[in-house]
Amino acid sequence: MKKIGIIGGIGPESTQMYYSEIINLYRERSRGQLPEIIIYSVNMEEMKRYLEVKDMNLLVAMLSEKVDKLVRAGADFVAMASNTPHIVYDELSRKSKVPMISIVDEAAKYCRSITKNKKVGLLGTGFTMKADFYPETFKKYNLCIVLPDGNEQEYIHEKIFAELALGIINEETKEKFIEIAGSMVKKYSIDTLVLGCTELPLIFDREHFKLHYVNTVTMHVKSIIDFCFQKR
Repeated sequence: MKKIGIIGGIGPESTQMYYSEIINLYRERSRGQLPEIIIYSVNMEEMKRYLEVKDMNLLVAMLSEKVDKLVRAGADFVAMASNTPHIVYDELSRKSKVPMISIVDEAAKYCRSITKNKKVGLLGTGFTMKADFYPETFKKYNLCIVLPDGNEQEYIHEKIFAELALGIINEETKEKFIEIAGSMVKKYSIDTLVLGCTELPLIFDREHFKLHYVNTVTMHVKSIIDFCFQKR
């Protein structure tokens, strides 16, 4: 049985979602067995500080240390339970002694199978929306990432860290997020929206505007479980 290593805590709410979904899907696939999971819950504020000052070297060093500790604890592979730290995924995966599973690759593969016009909306933290790791990955699958306007990006970023990362669901915030999604449909004619922050499923919990909501937690968990059942 492969041991699952998870870098969690960024944020705590999504880490709980990962744990629950991994347990449920593994149990379903194994007819009742349970997986072995090792979680390293990191300091979200430390990661955020490195991102704010754009010190990717310190961010890589911090996360690479956590990956190494998961490996020493017995993890056979590692996944980060968050979109934002994938900004340094390529370097981390090169340094890792075990395979790592990318949330962005899994989202791109899924979007390719469902979108009709090749344009995919992305919502996430400001760090995620302003970085190139989503557009560059999606380009490999002949998909184009489109974003909300600048003021909307700032609003989303603020609410993710001030509310969603703390498990706070505010109806006014929810309505505004849905309004932003609607404006992206009108402006770009998108049919698919990537919830590129693992807390966003707390807001987008039912269909609006006939959009496909891509829950990156669900996509990532499926790939984690698929890897568990691959033969060595």
